[in-house]
Amino acid sequence: MELQELVDRILDHDLEAVAAPAEADYHAAWLARDIASDAEFMLAAHGGALADRLAWVFLAGYQATIRRCFPTLPREAGWAAFVNTEDRSGDFAGTTLSGARGHRVLSGWKGWVAGAGHLDRMLVSASQGRLPFIVVRPSDPGVRLEVGPARGYLSEMTQGRAHFEDAPVREDQVIEDDSTFAVFRASESAYVRAALAAFMLAQTRRLDGPPSLIGGALALLFASESILRLPLPSDAASVAFLGVAEQTTALAAAFEDLIRERDPALYELWNKDRRLITGAFAGVQSRADAVLERVAPLPA
Repeated sequence: MELQELVDRILDHDLEAVAAPAEADYHAAWLARDIASDAEFMLAAHGGALADRLAWVFLAGYQATIRRCFPTLPREAGWAAFVNTEDRSGDFAGTTLSGARGHRVLSGWKGWVAGAGHLDRMLVSASQGRLPFIVVRPSDPGVRLEVGPARGYLSEMTQGRAHFEDAPVREDQVIEDDSTFAVFRASESAYVRAALAAFMLAQTRRLDGPPSLIGGALALLFASESILRLPLPSDAASVAFLGVAEQTTALAAAFEDLIRERDPALYELWNKDRRLITGAFAGVQSRADAVLERVAPLPA
C-alpha cells in the first residue's frame, strides 16, 4: 500500500484501527493485512493506523526501524526485534560471539526483547553496542526466549529476555554493517513519530474530529515520509526532524483534548503510555543544535 491510498481509505472511513487489547490480536491483524509487504515507511504508517493504543504504535515504528537498519534482511510476514541491551546488574552475563568463522557460537544473555511473545526473528548484537549482528530465530538450537511479566509502560506489549547457550552461528546469519547502530539511533524515534501521526489521523477521523487536527496529522505524515527518504544519519534529516517533532508535540496536545472529551477509554490508554510521546523526541533538539553549531557556529 502507498501512503496516498492509506490516507484516502482513512478519510473515507474504509480503514480504521482494529480492536487489539492483547498483542496476539494486533499481531494477527498485522499478518492478515500483510503489512510486511509494504515499503519501509508504510510499516510505520499502516501499522500505526491500525493501532488502537500506543503499544502498537511503538511496535509499528519499531518494525519500520528494523527494516531501515537491515535493508538486506529478507522480508517475512512476521515481526523482528533489535536485540542489543544487556543486563547491567551482573546477574546475567552479556553475550559473546566466539570461535573461528564457520564454527562460531553465541553465548550469554540479552536483557530486553520487544514483542517477545510473537517474534519470528531476532537481530542480536555480538555484545552490547558491538558488531556483528546475528539473525536468530527463537526456535534455533541453543536459543531460549523468556517472556516476562507485563510492565507498567507499554504493558500490552510482551517483553522478555533471551538466553544463548553455545548457539551455533552460520556465516549466512551474520550481518556486519558499520552503519547499523548509527542508523538505528537516527531513525527509531522518527518512525515512531510517523506511526503516531497515522494513529492520530485514523482516530481523529473515527471520532469526526476537527479538520485542523486531521490536516495537521496529514501534514506530519507526508513531511515524515519526505524526510525519511534522506540518508540517515545526515545533517539535513537531523535538523528537519526537529521541525516535525515540534509539530507533533502541538498536534498531540490537541489530540489529547479531543479524546479526553470524546473517547475517555482511549484517553486512559493514551495517558498510561504518554511517555512514548516525549520519548519519541529524545535527543532531537540536541542533535539539531549540534549540526547547526558545527556548520554555522553562532557568533560569540
